[in-house]
Order: sequence, then C-alpha cells, then structure tokens
Amino acid sequence: MRAMRMNGAFKKRAIVIAILILAAVSRPLWAAAQKEKFTYTPFVPTDPIMPLSQVKPGMRGECRTVVKGDAIVSFDAEVVDILDAGSSPEKLILIKASGPVVEKSGIAAGMSGSPFYIGRRLVGAIGYGFNFTDHKMGLVTPIEEMIEVWNNPEIIPSFDLPPLVAEKPPSSADVRAPEGLDAVSADGADSGDRDVSPDDGIRASWDLLVSRDRTVSDDSRKSGDFFISGVSGRMAREIKNALGAGTAPFGGAREGGAPSLNYAPDIRPGMAVGVSLLWGDVDVSSVGTLTALSTDGRFIAYAHPMLNLGPTAAVLRSARISGVVAGLESSFKIGSPGDIIGIVTQDRPQGIGGRIGRFAPAASFAVSVTDADSGRTYRKFFQMVQDKYMLSRLASPAIVGCIEDLWGRIGGGTAKITAKFTGSALRGGWRRTNMFVSESDVASQVLEEFKLLTRMFAVNQFQEIRPFGVDVEVEVTQEPRVLYIEDVKISGAGPFSPGEKVEFDITLRPWRKDPFIRTYSLTVPEKVDGMAQLLVRGGGIAEESAEYANEAWRSISSLPILLGELDAKESNDQIVMEIRGQEALDRQIERAKSGDADAMINDKLKSEIRNEKTREGSMRVVRANYYIDGIIQKLIKIDVNAAPPTASADMSSGAEN
Repeated sequence: MRAMRMNGAFKKRAIVIAILILAAVSRPLWAAAQKEKFTYTPFVPTDPIMPLSQVKPGMRGECRTVVKGDAIVSFDAEVVDILDAGSSPEKLILIKASGPVVEKSGIAAGMSGSPFYIGRRLVGAIGYGFNFTDHKMGLVTPIEEMIEVWNNPEIIPSFDLPPLVAEKPPSSADVRAPEGLDAVSADGADSGDRDVSPDDGIRASWDLLVSRDRTVSDDSRKSGDFFISGVSGRMAREIKNALGAGTAPFGGAREGGAPSLNYAPDIRPGMAVGVSLLWGDVDVSSVGTLTALSTDGRFIAYAHPMLNLGPTAAVLRSARISGVVAGLESSFKIGSPGDIIGIVTQDRPQGIGGRIGRFAPAASFAVSVTDADSGRTYRKFFQMVQDKYMLSRLASPAIVGCIEDLWGRIGGGTAKITAKFTGSALRGGWRRTNMFVSESDVASQVLEEFKLLTRMFAVNQFQEIRPFGVDVEVEVTQEPRVLYIEDVKISGAGPFSPGEKVEFDITLRPWRKDPFIRTYSLTVPEKVDGMAQLLVRGGGIAEESAEYANEAWRSISSLPILLGELDAKESNDQIVMEIRGQEALDRQIERAKSGDADAMINDKLKSEIRNEKTREGSMRVVRANYYIDGIIQKLIKIDVNAAPPTASADMSSGAEN
C-alpha cells in the first residue's frame, strides 16, 4: 500500500526512475527453450470482475490480505466515492475499511494489491493510503486499469550466452546501421615484481572504516518501502537513494541464505508476495499482495508501481507476514520474502505483473573479509537482477555494505581489495588488486573504486557480459599499512648514455618502523639527449593521463582494448619508477609532416606506451604489501657521446620476487 499526503486534495505518488531490471536464479532444465520476447495476450482474471461503471458509493464488499503468517483473511470495506486521478491510473475508488482485522492499524503498507470484492466479483485492489490521517481510508485501483499492465511488450531474458559483437566491421561499404538509426554514408596486466616488505613476517594486512551515519531525508514522492538487510546501515541508505525508494524499518531476508526455487507454489489472490532485486545473504525486497491470476500462469499485484521500471524481470517470491504495526504517519506490515516462485516482467503505474514458475539468469557475488588482527574470515554470498543499469547502481554499495557489515567497526586503518570479475567475453576472468588507507573513511574510496569497475562492466559499449559474477577478497587491519618514499640516490655522477642502466637506491619507511633501502635500475631511453628525469612515486600519484585521450588521436575500440587500459591503470600499492626524456617539439612536428604516424607517441594507447617503456627498461612497476605514499624526482644528465661503462650490474634482483 502506498501512502498519500493530503494538502487540500490528495496527491498521488509518482515514480520517475527509468531503470531496467533482470532477475535470476539457477538454470532449470527447460530454460534453453525460453525466448527473449512474447507477443501481447489479454489478461483475463480467473475471478469474475465488476466494471467500474457498476461501482456506486455506498456499496459494501470485502478486501483479502495477510496480517499474520500466510493465512488469508478478509475485512469489510465500503465505497465512499469514485475519484478522478488525472493520470494513470485515471480513476481511483475511495473506500473505508472496518472490522477487527483493521481496527488497530487500518490500511497498512504491504496491503498493496489486496483484492477488493463486491458480491464475489473483483473490483480492484488497494493501492494507496493516507499519511497522518484516518488509516481506515484507502484508494483502490480499478481492476480494469490494473490489467492494462499487460498492454505492453514482455521481455524475459534468456539463459543462453549473449552473442559476441564483432570488434570491427567487415568493410565500410558493407556496414548496415541498426534498425532505427540513419545509415552511415560510404563517402599490460600488472608489470613488475612483488614484495618490498622489510621482513618476511609481515603480510599484507588491511582495514576498512566507515563514516558516521548521515541523516537522509525521506521524499514523499518516491516509491514504496523496501526491506534492505545484510549490509551496513549507510550502504542500505546508498541503495535506498539509488532506487529512489523508502526503506522499511524492519523485516527482510529470512535465515538460511539463498532462497529455494518453488516450481509449483500454492497461489491465491490475497496472498502475501515479495519482489526482490537482491537476494541471499544480502536482500533488497518489497512486500505486497497478489491481486489476480489468469489461467496461463500470469498474475497482477501491488495496484501501484514498484519502481515504475516498465519491462523488468525481478524475482517474485512468496512472503511471510510477522504482523502489522500501527503508526501515526502510516501503518505497515513486517514481512520476510521466502521461496522464489516466479518473475516480474511488468512494473507499470497501474501495478506489477509477471509469470509464476518462470525464471531468469542472475548476477552472482561472493565477498570474503579477513580480519588480519584477529585472524578470522567472514563470507557473504548473494545474487541480484542481471540488468546493466541496476548492476551499475546497486552492485557497488551492496559489495561495500557486505565489507562494512562483516568488518563490524568504524575507525581508521587499511584495506586491501582483490576483485575478480567473470562472465561471458571475459576469458579466465579479469582481476584487480588495490589498497586503501584512511584515518577517517576508507570505505568511501572502496565504494568509488567499485562504482567505476561495476559501471564499466555493466554498461560498456562493446559487449554484454552475462552471466556476470564478482568474487571479492578483502583483508583489513587497524594498522596504517603505509610505506613512505623518503629518498632516492643515484649511483654515479653521470653523464649517462642512451641505453645505459642507471642504478639508484630508494629509502622506504613503513609507518612507525625503521627505514630500509632497495636498489633498482632503469635503462635510459635510446632517443633521449640532454637532461632527463628519474621519477619514483606511489601508484596513482601524478599518474600520466593517456595521450590518446588528451590529443584525440585514437579511441578505445573493443572490450579487450578496454580491459588492457584498465590493466594499465595504476593501483595504490605500486612503486612506479621511470626515466622520462624530453623529446623536442619540432621532432614531433617533422614526424607528422613525414606521415610516420606509427612513430608518434600520441597515436598510442596508455597501455601500449606503458608496455613499450617496460620492455625498453625505462619504466618499472613493483607491487608492495603496503599503500605507497610519496613522490621524488631527480634530474640526470644524458649525453649521446658519453661512453657507457663496461659493466653495469643490476642490484635490484635481491629485493624482488
């Protein structure tokens, strides 16, 4: 039931979020036969209906709902008036409820979709109530308008893998534009070594902290309430804000983790049902009432939109009601969703609709958190709707919410995150490790990292990744695991010649521990003359941006190239060492005039530039068991006429694996 505020006249709540949801569970044997689209078929309720034209003020009937457990009960209701809503639904029936079922609480949130009968004929279903007023008054959406949710195309996602998209067209002349578009006229992965720890007994360890709760105001124009469980309080609010929805004060997932599939549920109008966007150890669900069934296994429910998504494939579940709580602003049911019994394919202004016994593929998530201080490891597993927009919005706060909930503390420290993304088109999966340190709120940094990654995989312009999965391993500690770059000293006075190795010592100091020294070497680039820069820095500090992006010489043109660019993105636990030479501007201009585009550095992707520098030895990246802080640069003199020494030993090998 959706509450409505009164300001002279009632204002009906509207939902304006336009996101597509695809829900999912394990694949049944018959799933391969599922098709993507279904043609329109009128919805005919199994119960006889009473047209709105026959409904008159003073007529009395009954509403059916669940107020405890799963038993359907009824309460009396009298038609007060027929109201013009001015939008969809166009008409609403004002009723007044009575009887012992509603004596204390009145019409409560969770009664959305409770069918209203007059003389055993279905008139409609409760869709709205009123805040801060008589809770026995409610608004019924006429059944004639509710069945209009099925006047829209239905899309059920397939369990088949999505087709691979070609990276390049066969030829410009053969390109056919997608339907509805105007045709076009014819006219490395991590590099470097690991472990620069001063002693082998210190392992990578980490900590995650959360900021104090922020007050989030409710918007009375947003959608109905969702139960959110299994995540930290502030990430629950992140999810709530991402949905543009209210949050129910209690309720949520039942004990036992992932829900079971029920292929033959006992379905009746008036039963409690849940709709889930995430389920398992994390649960994001709403609870309402089923209104009507058709003989072909379709249903309608809620009598108002869930999120007004339009076509969707959210998970339909049975629900158990613990009780109804009377409130001054509004009353509400406390409920928990149970078995998965079907799919929601329509989320429209007049209500929701879907199919019993039909299912869709899911995105899967596993989060493991190890407390390095106690040695304990905790895990959560959950699934969510496989939809590009929903994954982009909800996956990152759900993951971080699991980390915060499992860590169970607020405070400073360090957190190391390793995330593996799997799915079609990701052969062998794609992995990223990063480290975060904060004295106040490292979780916000982790959240931003996952927002970037999940958005990239969910809405990348090249290839749908389905089924989609993320496996997250986190190690946390209260200790600030920071390694500071204190000094860099170059061996030898120079000048150095192109191609010569330059040795240097880096002084590193762990937080509140004795400093230590590691020796490395880099090779002077062949085309460098005059002064050059030796730069040693923490990963991500003063990181050079991709020249192709700055100069607009080249764009990312495929998913493998995009993944390569992500591989080249630095992380906070890296020591980046590089010799940068100054190439004359007139040399670049001459190259452009000669048409030697392949030799121009600004025609190359960042990953390609980095790989070239690594191969020639002018750049080196070392991953540490610490968050690396600091940046030091030294100038070195390069002379093309200088004779290189007869031998140049690389002393860094003993410091790295």
